[in-house]
Amino acid sequence: MLLKNIGKILFDIVVCIWLVVAIFVTVCLLSYNQFKVTVFGKNALLIIDSDELEPEFNEGDLLIVKRNSDSKINVGDRVFYYNSAKDSNVLIYQDIVQEKQEINKSETTYIIDNKKVSGEYIIGKFDSAKAYPKVGTYLSVLTSKWGFMFLVIFPTLFAIVYEIIMIVETARSEKES
Repeated sequence: MLLKNIGKILFDIVVCIWLVVAIFVTVCLLSYNQFKVTVFGKNALLIIDSDELEPEFNEGDLLIVKRNSDSKINVGDRVFYYNSAKDSNVLIYQDIVQEKQEINKSETTYIIDNKKVSGEYIIGKFDSAKAYPKVGTYLSVLTSKWGFMFLVIFPTLFAIVYEIIMIVETARSEKES
């Protein structure tokens, strides 16, 4: 009896953990922007998938980058920004702001790496990014098509089928009684 109760408690804990992770992954996927980056309000979750940012950040790190207002980004700041060119495979760059041009109160343009970048494509400052080592690797697996399928879709499908079977069995046993 005690062993059965412990088993039920462990099962409930695993289901609760799965539910929290499944909801978080689903929210991350629903919060993708046009560059396939999860954005929550002013925070972007960047997954480092190369070693180009070493030694500051390593491959597999998860960066939480806060979007700064245009007034807080100045010449000389190192920033992350989206590449708006359609022919490029790289969607996120980082470099130093060379020039800042305020078009009006709500629009600013930056010159970064000799390219004109609209303020709406700036993700945030490099030095304000918070890194979580190796978390990016796990998040990228979970938010991939296969990861989402095995983490969310299959378990949910199995739970639904199991519940249908239990309802049918209960209905049969009540009918036979």
